[in-house]
Amino acid sequence: MRLVPVVGGVLVAVASAVWFGYLRFGGSSAVVTTSGVGVFPSEYDAAYVGSASIKTAPALATLGQGENVSVLWDTYGKDYWACYVRTSANQRGWVLCGSLRRPG
Repeated sequence: MRLVPVVGGVLVAVASAVWFGYLRFGGSSAVVTTSGVGVFPSEYDAAYVGSASIKTAPALATLGQGENVSVLWDTYGKDYWACYVRTSANQRGWVLCGSLRRPG
């Protein structure tokens, strides 16, 4: 009976280490921006920037056309597709995936 909490703790520790390694060192797609794009603190801010009826937070950073970013993950909303990215300056935030493309 004492072994169950130990095994559970080890499994949680291993899963956490794998997840951290995935986010920090790999598991991302290298893409470039297709136009000037803002990097926002939330997917909703990225999706609704410029909307007359929805107030959004200011951009954390602005990327120029052709800048390299790594996509860590993406999500779909009711009317948007947002990507959580890491810039070359290690800034993390959300952009609309439609403003990204594979290099080449």
